[in-house]
Amino acid sequence: MDREPGDQRRASLRASDADREQFVEQLRQHHAEGRLTVEELTERTGRAYAARTLGDLDALATDLPPIHQLAGAQGTGTTPAGPARPPAATAGQAAARAALLRSLLWYGLLSVVLLVVWAMSGREYFWPVWPILGFALFLGWQAFNLLGPQAPDQSRHRDRDR
Repeated sequence: MDREPGDQRRASLRASDADREQFVEQLRQHHAEGRLTVEELTERTGRAYAARTLGDLDALATDLPPIHQLAGAQGTGTTPAGPARPPAATAGQAAARAALLRSLLWYGLLSVVLLVVWAMSGREYFWPVWPILGFALFLGWQAFNLLGPQAPDQSRHRDRDR
């Protein structure tokens, strides 16, 4: 099967970090839908992050159906040209939310341990307030960075300046 000249041009274009992230998100969706095993997902994810061109990325998905066509076929209202998944930034936000949750769990565990040590040491001066307060400030900073106002997308500004 011959490729059109536009496809060959696309295949030779350099892949950006955003292209790789979007492709990995699509691989994760294929894994979630049962098309890829964990081993296949791990292998293809590694190869996707090492890909230099869009053709390298396309080669990793030759045996998978396109995500955007599946979403449009299910009546989600997306057009075949529209994105099948939210932007790659949401993957980073999901990872940040998971990190915040882990930090909250560690905070709770640390607080309980400190309170038990304080209670067993005679209950004089309430010294656990300082590490608990310090860790709470760190969690507040982490939560603000995740849930607070977001910086504007710098890539739009770079494209406009060209």
